[in-house]
Amino acid sequence: MKALAFDLGDTLVEYEGLPPSWEAHYPEAIANLAETLGFTLSPAEIRLCSDVLRKYNTRLVPREVEVGFAEILSQMLAAMGQPHDPDELRCATSFFAVFRKRLRPFPDATNALVAARARGLRIGVFTDVPYGMPRALVEQDIEQSSLSKLIDVMLTSRDAGFRKPSPKTLEALATALNCNAHELAYVGNERKDVDAALAFDCEAILLDCAGQRPDWGQHRTITSLSEL
Repeated sequence: MKALAFDLGDTLVEYEGLPPSWEAHYPEAIANLAETLGFTLSPAEIRLCSDVLRKYNTRLVPREVEVGFAEILSQMLAAMGQPHDPDELRCATSFFAVFRKRLRPFPDATNALVAARARGLRIGVFTDVPYGMPRALVEQDIEQSSLSKLIDVMLTSRDAGFRKPSPKTLEALATALNCNAHELAYVGNERKDVDAALAFDCEAILLDCAGQRPDWGQHRTITSLSEL
């Protein structure tokens, strides 16, 4: 094995108190965006924007082809009756602020990455981003978690153009890590992580912190990163 790769959210880091589906936080995120752009919204306009977001909520409507935040933003602004704003990163920073408030790395994440690097393994991360979130915000989160210097390659679903469980996600990561499928192991906490690894034909390692032991065909199951 040449490389060990990870999912990001709920594998290496977590956003404390944030449920898998973010619907309850839509109104606050939409209001933040509107405030940044200099206007206020009626309850009806917030509902219209929420309807746009639900179309791209992969917990409700799974998809394998990624859609960037600029496209989702354009549809929300149309629902608001506002002109398109070309500054995607400024808008995204405002919109995603509510979801990124309480980021922390898992306690054993740093030690697991240090131990893997000490064995000569390259470290990769592939993460599906919510609502097409820009790469720059993911980079900021990894920097804030103090893990950035331990990661050799980080790719997002926007970089690859695909989301898990498409095997094209891990194919892109393996190419960037200069290894093939049989030289890569992928660690994640969801079924789509296991499915992507199996579809790409690399080793699938399920991180099952709750100890529920689901059988999704993974090669190995661990209950903490320290078990790696």
